[in-house]
Amino acid sequence: MAETNPPPPKSGGSGPIIIAAVLMLLLIGGLIVWKVTGSAETPKSNTPIATAPSVAPVLDEPPPPPPPPLEEDAGKPEDKPKTTKVASGANPCSKVCDGTPSAALTSALSGKAAQSRSCYEKALSSNATLEGTLTVGVKVGPGGQVCSARVVSDGLHDPGVSNCVVARFMSSSFPAPQGGCAEVNVPLRFKRKS
Repeated sequence: MAETNPPPPKSGGSGPIIIAAVLMLLLIGGLIVWKVTGSAETPKSNTPIATAPSVAPVLDEPPPPPPPPLEEDAGKPEDKPKTTKVASGANPCSKVCDGTPSAALTSALSGKAAQSRSCYEKALSSNATLEGTLTVGVKVGPGGQVCSARVVSDGLHDPGVSNCVVARFMSSSFPAPQGGCAEVNVPLRFKRKS
């Protein structure tokens, strides 16, 4: 007898596979359309954007209290370079400052000078070769308040750094000098770190 092989089973063909592929493509296309149109319709938040205040912030300490009123000076006004004053009205440093800096004042001024390096670091981002010295003259009142701060010598030649450093000193108060108001020159050397 001759053996006959049974015919291969009939498959449903490739129809179900094609239908599944078409459904997958439609699903993917629908997700893409939903994502594109969904992100365009996202409601915008009405949350206000915080902006930085236009005044320079106090960096370390609150401003000193206003100085006590002094007797008016009947003498001739002295010829002095213009400086920035802390408060309007009577200035405890309006007379000749003949006090001397205490050890605590000298130490505090050195610390403020070290903090001023951040002004220099910021300027390095626009001028990588910036180096030099700067001397700031600080007039400290009998209560430790800063009456004025100004650039005495500028070997750095960068007004941005100079203004920033002067603002740092102006926004501070220090230990009281000995013998009343004192004028102190604070030397600063700015050099890139190796």
